[in-house]
Amino acid sequence: MRRTIIHIGANKTASTTLQRAVFSKHSQIHYIGEDGEGYASYVDLVNSMVADDDLYYPAAECAEFFRAHREAEPERTLVYSNEDVMTSRIPKICATRLHQHLPDADILLVIRNQYTAVPSFYANHGAFLKPAPPSYFRRHVSLEDWVAFETMFSKYGPLASFRYDRLASMYGELFGRERVHVLLFEEFIEDRASFMRKLSTLLEVDADEAIRLVQGSHERKRNTGRMLAYNKFRTGFLWGRDLTAWLPLGSALARWSESYIKGGGAAKIALTAELKHKVHALYSQDNARLADQFDLPLGQYGYPLPT
Repeated sequence: MRRTIIHIGANKTASTTLQRAVFSKHSQIHYIGEDGEGYASYVDLVNSMVADDDLYYPAAECAEFFRAHREAEPERTLVYSNEDVMTSRIPKICATRLHQHLPDADILLVIRNQYTAVPSFYANHGAFLKPAPPSYFRRHVSLEDWVAFETMFSKYGPLASFRYDRLASMYGELFGRERVHVLLFEEFIEDRASFMRKLSTLLEVDADEAIRLVQGSHERKRNTGRMLAYNKFRTGFLWGRDLTAWLPLGSALARWSESYIKGGGAAKIALTAELKHKVHALYSQDNARLADQFDLPLGQYGYPLPT
C-alpha cells in the first residue's frame, strides 16, 4: 500500500516553506496542494472541501479528483497539504471529507508555542481588517482589538486553530490515534536537519534530498515593522486616497516607498501580561493533554501549560 500523508498545518509553522521547497520538489513525493503542479485547476475544489457546507460542496468532483491522485504515481508518497484545514469553520465536516477521500492516510500536524504563534498570525493576517467591505478592507486592527474579537468567537477561526489537542484527537478518532503524528516547529528552527529527518521517516522519502531542498528556504516571512506602522498611519490618514497623484514624481516615489516599507526587520509583536494570561487560559489545558498523549516536551519550549 502506498504511503499517504495529510498535512493539516498548523498555521505559522513553516507550512509554506515545506510546500514550496520540499513537497512540490522532492523526487519521491506526489504532491497535492498550493504550489503543486496544476494547483490553479483544482484550488476551488480543495477550498470548497475546507470551507463549504454540503449545500455548495462538489462532492462528486472532489471524489473523482482524489481518486485520480490516489492512482497516479503509486511509487511515490502521496502528500496532501493544506493548512487552511486548521482554520476551517466546519472542522468535523472537513475532517470527515478527508477521511472519505484518503481513508488510509496518516496525519501530520506541526505545532508551535501559542505565545509566539498568535503574534505571528496577527502580524501577517489579524493586523489587517478582513473580510470587510472595500472601503474598510485591510485597515489597521490593534493586537488587543484583534485578540478580543477573536476570543469572542474562539470556537472557530485563527484562535481555534491553535487548540492542537482537540484537532489531533478528532483526526485520531477518524483515522486512528496511531496515524496522527505531531512535530514541533521549535525543533525545525533549532535543528532543521534533525526535524527533516523525522519528517522524512514519516513520509518514507530520502532525508538527504529533503534536507538539501529546504536548506536556506523561508517562505511567507513575517511582515516588517515598517509595513504594520505604515498601514496603521494610513488607516487614520487619507485612507483609500492615492497619494502618488498629489506628489511630484509620484510614481517613482511610490516605488521607492513600497521597497522601503517592505524592507527592515520583521515586526516585533509583544504580548502584554494581560494577553499572555488570555493565551494561557485558552491553551494550557489543551497543551497538557496533547503533551501527555504524544509524549511531547512542550515545557522545554515554554508552551502554555497549567501552573
